[in-house]
Amino acid sequence: MIAIARGSITEPDRLGPFIDAEMRVVGQLKDEGVMKAIYRRAVGPGVVIILEGKNVDAMRERMSALPFVLEGLMTLEYEEVYEI
Repeated sequence: MIAIARGSITEPDRLGPFIDAEMRVVGQLKDEGVMKAIYRRAVGPGVVIILEGKNVDAMRERMSALPFVLEGLMTLEYEEVYEI
Protein backbone atom coordinates (compact mmCIF):
# COMPACT_ATOMS: atom_id res chain seq x y z
CA MET A 1 0.00 0.00 0.00
CA ILE A 2 1.15 3.53 -0.77
CA ALA A 3 0.26 6.59 1.30
CA ILE A 4 1.10 10.26 1.40
CA ALA A 5 1.80 11.88 4.75
CA ARG A 6 1.52 15.65 5.02
CA GLY A 7 3.67 16.92 7.84
CA SER A 8 2.94 20.23 9.54
CA ILE A 9 5.61 21.73 11.74
CA THR A 10 3.95 23.06 14.87
CA GLU A 11 6.95 24.78 16.49
CA PRO A 12 9.65 25.53 13.88
CA ASP A 13 11.79 27.49 16.35
CA ARG A 14 12.31 24.36 18.48
CA LEU A 15 13.56 22.02 15.70
CA GLY A 16 17.30 22.80 15.99
CA PRO A 17 18.33 20.35 18.72
CA PHE A 18 16.48 17.48 17.01
CA ILE A 19 17.58 17.90 13.36
CA ASP A 20 20.50 15.43 13.44
CA ALA A 21 18.39 12.74 15.13
CA GLU A 22 15.53 13.41 12.70
CA MET A 23 17.82 12.93 9.68
CA ARG A 24 19.20 9.72 11.18
CA VAL A 25 15.70 8.25 11.60
CA VAL A 26 14.69 9.46 8.11
CA GLY A 27 17.68 7.50 6.76
CA GLN A 28 16.60 4.40 8.68
CA LEU A 29 13.03 4.64 7.40
CA LYS A 30 14.31 5.05 3.84
CA ASP A 31 16.62 2.04 4.26
CA GLU A 32 13.66 -0.02 5.54
CA GLY A 33 11.62 0.97 2.47
CA VAL A 34 8.90 2.65 4.55
CA MET A 35 9.76 6.16 3.41
CA LYS A 36 10.10 6.28 -0.37
CA ALA A 37 10.60 10.03 -0.76
CA ILE A 38 10.39 13.16 1.33
CA TYR A 39 9.82 16.68 0.02
CA ARG A 40 9.93 20.01 1.77
CA ARG A 41 6.85 22.15 1.18
CA ALA A 42 7.51 25.22 -0.99
CA VAL A 43 5.40 27.50 1.20
CA GLY A 44 5.53 27.31 4.98
CA PRO A 45 7.25 24.80 7.21
CA GLY A 46 6.37 21.18 6.57
CA VAL A 47 6.93 18.11 4.44
CA VAL A 48 5.16 15.73 2.09
CA ILE A 49 6.27 12.12 2.41
CA ILE A 50 5.61 9.14 0.12
CA LEU A 51 5.28 5.97 2.21
CA GLU A 52 4.90 2.27 1.55
CA GLY A 53 3.76 -0.43 3.96
CA LYS A 54 1.18 -3.13 4.61
CA ASN A 55 -1.39 -0.60 5.91
CA VAL A 56 -1.67 2.97 7.20
CA ASP A 57 -1.52 1.85 10.84
CA ALA A 58 1.83 0.11 10.24
CA MET A 59 3.20 3.19 8.48
CA ARG A 60 1.92 5.47 11.24
CA GLU A 61 3.62 3.28 13.85
CA ARG A 62 7.00 3.47 12.08
CA MET A 63 6.69 7.21 11.47
CA SER A 64 6.06 7.77 15.18
CA ALA A 65 9.81 7.10 15.66
CA LEU A 66 10.65 10.47 14.09
CA PRO A 67 12.03 12.82 16.76
CA PHE A 68 9.96 15.74 15.46
CA VAL A 69 6.82 13.62 15.99
CA LEU A 70 7.99 12.29 19.37
CA GLU A 71 8.68 15.83 20.61
CA GLY A 72 5.30 17.12 19.37
CA LEU A 73 6.95 19.44 16.83
CA MET A 74 5.32 17.86 13.77
CA THR A 75 1.93 16.34 13.09
CA LEU A 76 1.32 13.96 10.20
CA GLU A 77 -1.90 13.41 8.25
CA TYR A 78 -2.04 10.22 6.19
CA GLU A 79 -3.89 9.56 2.95
CA GLU A 80 -3.91 6.27 1.08
CA VAL A 81 -3.28 6.62 -2.67
CA TYR A 82 -2.94 4.27 -5.62
CA GLU A 83 -1.24 4.48 -8.98
CA ILE A 84 -3.32 5.28 -12.05
